[in-house]
Amino acid sequence: MSLVIFSTVSLIAVIYFAVKPKSLTPLELVMIVILVIYLDSNVMDIVMLNLKRIHLSENLAGQFAFYCTFILLYPLMIAWNIDHISSIRHKLGKFIFVLLTILTITGFESLSKYVKVVTYVNWNWWLDLAQWLTIWLATYFIHKLFQKLVLKELKQ
Repeated sequence: MSLVIFSTVSLIAVIYFAVKPKSLTPLELVMIVILVIYLDSNVMDIVMLNLKRIHLSENLAGQFAFYCTFILLYPLMIAWNIDHISSIRHKLGKFIFVLLTILTITGFESLSKYVKVVTYVNWNWWLDLAQWLTIWLATYFIHKLFQKLVLKELKQ
C-alpha cells in the first residue's frame, strides 16, 4: 500500500514539475534538487544510523516508497516552492506558501510513519518540521548565493 501511495504521488509530482512553466533556469533547479537530496541524506544518515531515532521498513516496498519520496518527491516540492515564490509579490503570501509546502512535506513524513514505511523512536512531528524548515532555509540561501555567483560570472 505504501508503495502505491508514494509512487503515485511522486509520479504526479514529476509530471507536474515537468509541464509547469518555470521562472528559474534548469541549472538552478538541478542545483536545488541536488542540494535538497544532499542535505536530507545527511540529516537522515545522522538520525537513522548514528542516533537510531528512525528505523526504515524491512520490506522492499516500504524501502522503495521511502527512497521514492526521499529522491523525487521532497526535492521537487522544495524546487517547485522556491521557483514559485519568485513570482509571488507579497511577503505574507510567500511566507504562507513556504509554510504550506513545509507542512505538506511534514505531512508526508507522518503518512510514511502511519503506513509503516518508517518507525519513529524518540522522534516526533516537531522534529520533522524543524528538519524541513532548516533544509528549506539552507537551500533557499544557498540558491540565492548561487544566483549571485552565476549572474556575476555572466556579466564578465
